[in-house]
Amino acid sequence: MGAREAGVEQKRLLLGGMARWWGVDFFGPNYMSSAERRNDKIYVWIDPFNMWRPTDTLGHVLEWPILRSILFWARFLILLAGSLRALISFVAIMAALWVFVSLMEVGTESIGGPLGDLLAFFAAFPILPALLPFFIAMKFTPIGRYHGAEHKAVAAYEKYGEVSLEGAKDMSRIHPRCGTNILIYIILVAFLDPLVDWAPFAVLQFVLISEAWFAFGKTRVSILVGNFLQRYFTTSEPRQKELEVAVESLKELLRAEAGERGADKEPVLIPARY
Repeated sequence: MGAREAGVEQKRLLLGGMARWWGVDFFGPNYMSSAERRNDKIYVWIDPFNMWRPTDTLGHVLEWPILRSILFWARFLILLAGSLRALISFVAIMAALWVFVSLMEVGTESIGGPLGDLLAFFAAFPILPALLPFFIAMKFTPIGRYHGAEHKAVAAYEKYGEVSLEGAKDMSRIHPRCGTNILIYIILVAFLDPLVDWAPFAVLQFVLISEAWFAFGKTRVSILVGNFLQRYFTTSEPRQKELEVAVESLKELLRAEAGERGADKEPVLIPARY
């Protein structure tokens, strides 16, 4: 029996990932890997990933509506805090959005007329103009290619029980568990924000987003919309060089999860083939 066939019988780990401008991260039950390419070498770091996972009665309780959303966003913030670059990027995006809305409001007051009305509309619904640079960045920069590479590497592991460059090449860059599929719910709730004149809604809208995701995220319509967003807006077909980085990153993570290596502050250096 070949390695791929044998792998089918093994229990698959539930893996997550996150694309970056300079590389890709993967998250397993106990470890996380971070990889990037520098000067014809692939640098892979392995760190502990000790995310708290409630079990037994508490685990069931935290699956209740509202409580599961609190846990979801708490984990999201922990992931951001664990990656300085990701945290800086997130803060920068929020600051840029705030500056953009402020400029739209100033323009509305000073310009007036049809253009002022347009700026007022964008200030009320900033998600619309904010999506344009987001989609451009995801589609036409290395982020989109690494995002596609991340999906292909995970899909190869889920199919074969192992990951290789040859196996990952044939996988789709569209993945049903992609985190960007939640984007449709963010957009829908963003349209409600200026219509709800209630201060606590600024916080409650995050609960509404995640509860909609939990309730409808696995429905056929939601998956179809998510696949559409991935195909045309949030992923690009990776080149050999991005795919190789993702594959080597995931390989090292799987080695750590199998007990073949541990966490290390020093990266593994792998000669790049492409």
